[in-house]
Amino acid sequence: MVVAGNPARGLGVIEPRGRQSDAIYFSPDRDMVALGTAGTGKTTMAVLRARFLADTGCSNHGPVLLVTYNNALVRYLRHLVPGANKNIRVETYGKFARGYLNSIGEMPVWNGILQTSHLRRKVADAVSKVRATYKPSPFFDFDTRFFVDELAWIADMGITDLHRYLNIERIGRKRGLNESRRMAVWKVRTAYLEARKANGIPYDWNDIATAVLNGLKNDTRPRKYRHVIIDEGQDLSPEAIRSLKAAVQPGGTVNFFGDYHQQIYGQGLSFRSCGLEITAVETFQDNYRNTAQIARVAIAMSDMPHMGAVPEDLVEPKEPSAGGTMPALVRCKDYGAEIAEIQRIALDQGAASVVGILTRTWPDAEAAVQGMRKVRKLRDDGNTPWDPTPGIYYGTYHSAKGLEFDVVLMPFCTEDDMPNKQVVDAYGKDDAANRDGKLLYVAVTRAKSELTVTYSGTITPLLPMDVGLWQLEEPS
Repeated sequence: MVVAGNPARGLGVIEPRGRQSDAIYFSPDRDMVALGTAGTGKTTMAVLRARFLADTGCSNHGPVLLVTYNNALVRYLRHLVPGANKNIRVETYGKFARGYLNSIGEMPVWNGILQTSHLRRKVADAVSKVRATYKPSPFFDFDTRFFVDELAWIADMGITDLHRYLNIERIGRKRGLNESRRMAVWKVRTAYLEARKANGIPYDWNDIATAVLNGLKNDTRPRKYRHVIIDEGQDLSPEAIRSLKAAVQPGGTVNFFGDYHQQIYGQGLSFRSCGLEITAVETFQDNYRNTAQIARVAIAMSDMPHMGAVPEDLVEPKEPSAGGTMPALVRCKDYGAEIAEIQRIALDQGAASVVGILTRTWPDAEAAVQGMRKVRKLRDDGNTPWDPTPGIYYGTYHSAKGLEFDVVLMPFCTEDDMPNKQVVDAYGKDDAANRDGKLLYVAVTRAKSELTVTYSGTITPLLPMDVGLWQLEEPS
């Protein structure tokens, strides 16, 4: 292996720390998996790994695709790869998939992908159609989100025939389904696909990965990328990762960076089911982002029962040595008082720090910053450059995935809001607690220096209340 200098040079503040070089300079001829807890620098490693593999001094250099799940993180990754590097492309998986299908003439000019806002309605119609063919059953009274999520899981796993669905272990699915109910789900899927086809819409954002994989299997053109780097890989489906593997040139590699504590999109799905040729897994426990006080809250969260059994891919977090301010848990008299307290702190800190106001839902995020000026929204089209200067960002826990802020403010952490009632209705209490517990973990671990959680009424049971974790406060 030949290394020409240090690919970190020119990236300013980004430099390898501790064992990060083990992943960055891992053999350029082999697929690589790096698993690490929050704050271990997975995104830093992913960026520097991309620079290493794209460098002409690397023995197996070539064009690199750096891919992740959401647009906010794409903005951040592009900020970490300054300048126009023609050998590195940064984009979401969705954009990659859409672009590839367009290149083989399989993506309509418009209306090619069913948008999320319309998907639930179509699935609900499919459920109603199938319900009419059965005797009355409480199964069809499940929240539509359950059926939407089950169809997404089927697509994420690349399941395209009934026999496989009837016999596969539903990994990560806490609500059990016997054979007759799986048959009913498959009929819902069939009705949904037929309705979509009738409207001339070939894909949704879940089954598009199978279309890409099938296209690549029959595509004799030279592959565009020598290497693929996947950041926040635990949130890409196995089928998406298989398609990325198929998009790599012969002799190229797939490089997976992830943390299964933070798996907030796919549920219980492992890189091990994706066909990567892995002989060793690099694991990272050293937390370089959070203070010891913030990390203690995260570690306590990771040990809570609702976070689920510890799978073989879960890396236990390790407390950092850097000290700081104890996280604040602020009990407010009502919803309005929470907003006032959050805005007071944000305005006080935003002049000198990057502040993130993070909530479970977008309506709550909008309410938290109502009336504030010059705040930056995390969700956008991914084309606006990331602004690292002091100021106030706001968004959902989902949109903050992979990012970091000097100060994180988390309002509305009550038992009425977490776990989210709609999620409970869709998946049951246990599954909802697992999903929203991981979301809270993601939000807490975005904080570099200061963390404030507010609530009114009763605090959510998804946060640990061990003695010594929080500075308990009430607004004056």
